[in-house]
Amino acid sequence: MALNYIWRAWSRLRRRTRDGINGPGPITIEAIDAFIRRTGLHLSPQDIELIEDIDDLYLSKVAEQASERDRQQAIKDGLVQASKTGMKGG
Repeated sequence: MALNYIWRAWSRLRRRTRDGINGPGPITIEAIDAFIRRTGLHLSPQDIELIEDIDDLYLSKVAEQASERDRQQAIKDGLVQASKTGMKGG
């Protein structure tokens, strides 16, 4: 509960961070700076580092999930291709 304000700040920043072609991008220091200026919330350098660390973990998990989806899709594609090839050969 003591660091709830960090989680809330990260959540607000993350909701307003656009995804790129390859998925979500990192929260930039410029976005954090603008957030601090516009909200009046005081964040220490350690608070900002925590937000960046949370975001790095989030992006890492998203990348893992994307890699697993890609792996599963490659397996499915391979099975489809193998069944088509098998049908041609028989």
